[in-house]
Amino acid sequence: MADWEKLRELTYQVAPPDLASLARTARRRQRRARAFGVLAALVLVGGGIGVAAVGDTDRDTLQPAEDPTPTITDTPEDALPLPGRPPGADQVSVDAGRYRIPLSDTLAFEVDLPDETSAHDDGLFLATEDFVVKTEVAGDAYGVPRHPCTDQTIDPAGPTVDDLVQAISNLPLYQTTPPEPVVLGGAEGMYVEARIPRSYDASKCEGDAVQLPGNRETAVSGPPPYIGRWWILDVEGQRVVVQQNCWGCRPDQFDRAPQTPQSITFTPTS
Repeated sequence: MADWEKLRELTYQVAPPDLASLARTARRRQRRARAFGVLAALVLVGGGIGVAAVGDTDRDTLQPAEDPTPTITDTPEDALPLPGRPPGADQVSVDAGRYRIPLSDTLAFEVDLPDETSAHDDGLFLATEDFVVKTEVAGDAYGVPRHPCTDQTIDPAGPTVDDLVQAISNLPLYQTTPPEPVVLGGAEGMYVEARIPRSYDASKCEGDAVQLPGNRETAVSGPPPYIGRWWILDVEGQRVVVQQNCWGCRPDQFDRAPQTPQSITFTPTS
């Protein structure tokens, strides 16, 4: 597992040749700091990853996305690999472009990333300002917490898309939209939007955070408020989960989130 404590040690070398250049650099640092912000406080918490994040107030009701069905974009012939991480770093800054990221020995995904993106854990987490996209194979061990607050142990949810969708929809504490059929990157599956309101008191939870579904090794927890968009897909027999997560977002902010998940296509590695 990545040593997330090193993210706190990120620094930027600024060469100030003139005032205009210094101002541009400062603005760029502010934008990049926000991109790192959600992940910069990641710490290991009981076999998962805990997120410490704060943000604005949320609304009282969960509104589904106006059109959760993604728009498939044309895939260029040559997507780029993620750039290599600097020595000792656990993340890398990524220029705008289309990238190819391995998911397993047989499957990869391609995705359009905007400028000011940071890729963590070799692309498992893609952070853009307030939002984090997480894409991973969700095999038989992928599941949901026994209780998102009081018993955050991840138990397998069953092998199918419907098994996982039902398990997420039945989680206590979460507010979820009705599952909807969806196609993402040419793969069929289901779409669910989930929320934990700011009003929920997480002080009695492990780490003052609420656990999200996931693989045990990469499961993420964080404080309310939380909003997440989840695509649970069958990609040629492999279950894949794409999440777009935000801790501290208002729903109207999330409606303006980067369309990173909608650009995803899947491709074999060989």
